[in-house]
Amino acid sequence: MDRSTYLAGVAELYAAEILGEALATHWLDLASDPNEKYKLSLFLQLESEAKVRLRPLLARYGIPLVENEALRSEAAAEAAELASRPWREAMAMLAELALPYAERFEALLDAAPREDVPLVLFMVDHERSVMRMAEREAAGESVMDRELLVMLAYPIPRESG
Repeated sequence: MDRSTYLAGVAELYAAEILGEALATHWLDLASDPNEKYKLSLFLQLESEAKVRLRPLLARYGIPLVENEALRSEAAAEAAELASRPWREAMAMLAELALPYAERFEALLDAAPREDVPLVLFMVDHERSVMRMAEREAAGESVMDRELLVMLAYPIPRESG
């Protein structure tokens, strides 16, 4: 992977979290069940924190931090679709939405400079964790709130030495 492709991938990390944050925000706004609203508020927190964690990486490469409003509109439409579905079905859809991001972010690991690996790995783990949590919730295990609380406590991996 050449440098420009890698930097486009780094920008996509951030765009994915803008989408995730907007998706969670709009879905939360549309939800009516108090338990689902609580879970979605934790999901919103997770997506917001992941976005903030990425800012230093983008700044390192001079990638703009300005959020694209078109991404928020795209997320609002997706949130409306998810909110119109039964919870378990929506969770299965959420897991499917996260898969391509996890795969693309994994591809960045091979090209990432050593100093970028912890944050890129964090994002791979983030997407894979969202997928697993959504899959379990779709299967009828009411784990989303507990899983999200654990994810929110997960530190950014650091280089040793």
